Amino acid sequence: MPTKIETRLGTIRIERRLTYSRLASAATTLTAFLLSLLVVAVILRVIGLDPARAFAVIGEVFLVPRLLSESVKQSIPICLSALGLAIAFKMNYWNIGAEGQIYMGMIAATGVVLLHAYYNLFHESMLLPLMTIASFILGGAWCLITGILKAKLNVNEILTTLMLNYVAILLVDYLVHGPWRDPKGYGFPLSIEFPDQAKLQFLFGSPACTGLLVAVVAAALVFCVLDYTRLGFEIKVVGQSLRVARYAGMNVSKIILLGSFLSGGLAGVGGLSIVSGIIGRLRPGASPGYGYTAIIVASLAGLNPWLVVAASIFFGGLLTAGGALQASMNIPRAATQMIQAIIFLFILVGEFLKRYRIVFERGGRT
Repeated sequence: MPTKIETRLGTIRIERRLTYSRLASAATTLTAFLLSLLVVAVILRVIGLDPARAFAVIGEVFLVPRLLSESVKQSIPICLSALGLAIAFKMNYWNIGAEGQIYMGMIAATGVVLLHAYYNLFHESMLLPLMTIASFILGGAWCLITGILKAKLNVNEILTTLMLNYVAILLVDYLVHGPWRDPKGYGFPLSIEFPDQAKLQFLFGSPACTGLLVAVVAAALVFCVLDYTRLGFEIKVVGQSLRVARYAGMNVSKIILLGSFLSGGLAGVGGLSIVSGIIGRLRPGASPGYGYTAIIVASLAGLNPWLVVAASIFFGGLLTAGGALQASMNIPRAATQMIQAIIFLFILVGEFLKRYRIVFERGGRT
């Protein structure tokens, strides 16, 4: 990104802020959110809809227990993926492939269910533990591919992680249209339905409560790894300066490989939460972009694991609100996506302004 832009009126410089207080950070986020609501209100009024009613529907998502439960369910894959991204971003490894890692986690979890259903290789009580391990390993391995390319060949991880997203999505499409299609599914591209023992509902029989517990435990583990382990310290040093890390005798390649594996593994478990906690089977397009939303959540939370949980629930609520707006106000799906995108955009702009300041100097080019 250019740090200096010459114009006829003057020079625009973009400078990184050295400090930014927590109060100012909170005020910036709140201002960005309120401005996004103002823009949304204007757009809704222009297209002939009542903004007050639309905002009431959005507010109900966080107040009505049934809708709040759905919001929490929607937030779990976002949260787990964002926690993984927090690890990657801490070491300045720009993992844009959480979406693909989510899909690989779904493949792994479904594969375990199919092995049980068709070959009865293990007891039902082992389903969820094995699904979790398989999802973590396959999601981590998917990200590790780009980690190896980065560590050994210095290949840009942004491009490789992004491209692998499409490979994973197409792989799921192939499986559910082909070998994994339910023989009793009337030709629809779906896997068999997961048995109850393979669903995330062991806490009060609720996927929302179970998923929230998993998210909180994952946040605690990530917090402990980053703040209280040698690996976490090394990840932070690598993120601050590769030169310092090498001067201190750290094995930078090993740290990148471990960090990328942990990042992808958490996103893979996020995939498990989709097929096991939200849908109950594998199908095409199972993720409506959870992995991409996780990038925003991780940035909004400042890579803080605990704030990731809260931000994920907020964004899960926005996803739920989109469906509620369609049902109650007959708003087209494109319009609800536009509302979500505007809110996301303003919050991202707020995050940019927290990290950088824009300075204008008169006397530009002639």
